[in-house]
Amino acid sequence: YINDSIIAKTLGLQSEQSIYQFDNYRSDKRSPYQPNLYISVNQRHEDIESMIKEGKILGESINIARDFSQIPPNILTPQYFAESVEQLFKDTSVRVEIKDGQTIQDEGFGLLHAVGKGSIHSPRLITLSYQGRQDDADPIALVGKGITYDSGGYSIKSKTGMQTMKYDMCGAANVVAMIKVAHQLALPINIIGVIASAENMINEKAMKPDDVYTAFNGETVEVLNTDAEGRLVLGDAVAFATQFKPQVILDFATLTGAAIVALGEDKAAAFESHASNQLQEILKLAKNVDEQVFELPITQTERQLIKNSDVADLVNHTNGQGKALFAASFISHFSGSIPHMHFDIAGPATINKMSYKGPKGPTGYMIPTIIEWLKTMN
Repeated sequence: YINDSIIAKTLGLQSEQSIYQFDNYRSDKRSPYQPNLYISVNQRHEDIESMIKEGKILGESINIARDFSQIPPNILTPQYFAESVEQLFKDTSVRVEIKDGQTIQDEGFGLLHAVGKGSIHSPRLITLSYQGRQDDADPIALVGKGITYDSGGYSIKSKTGMQTMKYDMCGAANVVAMIKVAHQLALPINIIGVIASAENMINEKAMKPDDVYTAFNGETVEVLNTDAEGRLVLGDAVAFATQFKPQVILDFATLTGAAIVALGEDKAAAFESHASNQLQEILKLAKNVDEQVFELPITQTERQLIKNSDVADLVNHTNGQGKALFAASFISHFSGSIPHMHFDIAGPATINKMSYKGPKGPTGYMIPTIIEWLKTMN
C-alpha cells in the first residue's frame, strides 16, 4: 500500500535509474528491461500517479546525464556536446545559445580559450535559458564544468590517472539534466545554465606552466599547473553568469582529488560565498534524497593564496595544503558579491560498482537534491 507521495516518487525514480544501461557501442546489445508496476493505493489515484510520473521524469533525466558522461571522448567533443544539448531542447521553450571557439576568443573568455586551445577540437560555451515565470525575476544560475577529456595538459597525468577522464564533464551533464527536469515539471522559476566545455590536450599551442591569461572579468591569471584547468573554465563561466544578475550561482564540477581525500569517494564537498542560508537548505534536502553533501570552508587564507602570484592578479594552483579549498576560493572569486555555491563532486560523480541506483559509472549526483531545492524557490 502507498500512503506517502515520497514513496510514490521513489518508485517512479527507481523504475528508471535502477535499470539504466549503456550499450550504445556494443555489438551484443541487451533488450532493455521494462518493469511492470502493480500498485494498490489508499489515496486519490491521480495524486499517486502524478508523483510516480515526477519520479520517472527525474530518473529519465539522470539517465540522460549518464548517457552524456558515458559517450567516448573521441565522439563527445565540445562541439558534439553542444550540438547534442541543442538537439535535446529542440522544440521546447528552453533557449540554447552556443559560442564557438573563435567567438570565445574574440569575446574575451581567456581562461576557457587557454584550456581548449591545445586541442584540435575547439571549446564551446553553452548557455541555456529556462523562463518558468512570466516576469523578469532574477534567475538562478547553474554552471557546469564540461571538460570532455582531461589529459592534464603539459602537467600531464599518469597513464592510470588519465583513464576515466571522459567523466570530467559530469558536472556539465548534470546541469543539463537539472534544467530538463525543471522544464518538464514547469517549475515557476527562471534558470540560466552556463556550461564551459573544452578538451585539455597538448600541442604546440597548448597552455604551459608559467603562462599568463586574461579572464573574462579582465583579471590576469598565472597558470602554474595545466592540470588545474577546471577552475579556469569555471572562472570564466561564473564571471559570465554574473551578467544575468542571478539570485545565486551554483557550480558543479569533478574538480579535485583533494575533496576525495577529505571526504571519501561517496560524498560531495560544498562551499559557499555569501550563500550560507541557501547552502544549509540544500544540505538538509540532500539527506532527504540519500545524497551525502558536506560543507568545507573558504577562509581568508585561501582568498589570499589565490593572489599569490609575482606576475599576475591571480594564480591557479598552490603546492600547499587545502587544495580543494584553494580551488573553491578561486572559482568563487569570479562571482564577486553575488551569492555563490560550489559543489565538488569528484568522488560521487561516478561509482565503481553496482548499487540500488544502477550500474557502475556516472551517477547524476546532486540532480535529485538540486531539483528538490529548485522546487522551493520562487
